[in-house]
Amino acid sequence: MLFSGQPALTLISNECECLLLRKSSFVRIASDQYKQNIRRTEIPFPPDSVFYKSYHTNEVWKRYSKAVYQNACNRMKLQHPQIVKRSSNFNQKKKQLPILIGAN
Repeated sequence: MLFSGQPALTLISNECECLLLRKSSFVRIASDQYKQNIRRTEIPFPPDSVFYKSYHTNEVWKRYSKAVYQNACNRMKLQHPQIVKRSSNFNQKKKQLPILIGAN
């Protein structure tokens, strides 16, 4: 808000009136004490380069973790292809669920 080079920001709130006010007008109207308090408590947005690097790192991690999970599932299926039938009530027909035997 009071940091240079920050993008425009629009806030939307339920059951509350929102006013659109130019930053320059706010800076002119607000008291010095209030502006100092905001500078102490507000966290500025990161630069675009930091944001994109963080986003890219997160996307790489998601792809990697998904591949590791799928690889582990495929190895378990190859090692333990048996399917065990289970039913909690013998009088009632239930959908049979596959269960892996001896999976670590």
